[in-house]
Amino acid sequence: MYHPFFQFVLPRLGQAALDILLYLNFLQLPPLQLAAQWPVLYYGLPLVLMALLAYISRDPLGLGIVFVGHLVTFYCIGTGIGLVLRRIGGTPLTVWHIFWLGGITPWLLTAGIMWWGRRRALRLCTTRYRLTTRKKLPGGQLRIVQISDIHPRSCAAMDHTRIPELREKIEACHPDLLVLTGDIFDEFTEPEELEAFCALFGALRAPLGKYYVLGNHDLFHHWREPSFGRAELERGFAAAGVRILEDTSVMLPCGVRIVGRKDYLYTNGSRFTAAQLMPGGPDDHYTVWLDHEPRDFKAAAAAGADLILSGHTHGGQVWPAGAVGMVAKNERNYGKKVINNHCTAIVSGGTGTWGYKFRTQGRTEIVCVEITTEKEM
Repeated sequence: MYHPFFQFVLPRLGQAALDILLYLNFLQLPPLQLAAQWPVLYYGLPLVLMALLAYISRDPLGLGIVFVGHLVTFYCIGTGIGLVLRRIGGTPLTVWHIFWLGGITPWLLTAGIMWWGRRRALRLCTTRYRLTTRKKLPGGQLRIVQISDIHPRSCAAMDHTRIPELREKIEACHPDLLVLTGDIFDEFTEPEELEAFCALFGALRAPLGKYYVLGNHDLFHHWREPSFGRAELERGFAAAGVRILEDTSVMLPCGVRIVGRKDYLYTNGSRFTAAQLMPGGPDDHYTVWLDHEPRDFKAAAAAGADLILSGHTHGGQVWPAGAVGMVAKNERNYGKKVINNHCTAIVSGGTGTWGYKFRTQGRTEIVCVEITTEKEM
């Protein structure tokens, strides 16, 4: 437990300092100068603007808080630069005043970021990785498609209206194996979304099977009461031919092993260790290791994992806040990481976004991993 000063006093002091900084900057806005002859308007309108920003940022899951966060950040950076240049003076200060536009520039930059972030969130990519192994694979190769962190809702990047696009991209990869690495649904998923995506997974062909591990939002970690429970989730996946793996290892007839872990946050860390899941250690079977949160990479590799597939981080989603938070808690924020000479971990940026249609880090993606057996010399 932190000292009360750091928990309660310091955050309020920081908020007060930001409020003063914004107020002083708003006083310099060119439109407000027109009201300078009326003191009540001149000094009162910035308070109205601050109240409006506080209102639109009241929802911690809303896009308003992202807008205000970027605006405040640009004002803080600009104020710092302005203070330095006032000490220097001359041409640099003159150029800065032209660029700063009396404080309008942070609004323009924020608007640009919001436009770009929305486009980036809605652009669904296919990210391909090519790996090799010395272990035997069916026909000498294995193609895996990973879907992760869809979080379907109308205000996020993925909902049922985008299923045709998602299906087309998945089928274009011709997967042998389809894996769903958690947070496929969350507490904001409506029944029609649950039904539509389960129908999608049922329609997809994957000769070696379809497997799913729980994320931290599928059945818990809720901001509100969800519209479905475990029973509905299990029925939907059973009808779709998707097998749920919870601290379970499955050996496919072709000799490939699938290991699915319980989510670390969902179990509060009370799950089987990697060694308990594979007590025999590494062997000749190619092992695909599914774990929603990117943790315990070295332990999984030591137990015998050849490919670890995770999600959870959304690649940070909103830079830099997401990057800082995820790096602090997870072993990989996004992309590929070689764990040892036989094991590689891949962290998806998510097939959707969390909370809103906005992304400035990572990619909205499906992951296609192609593994081939190395030819003996």
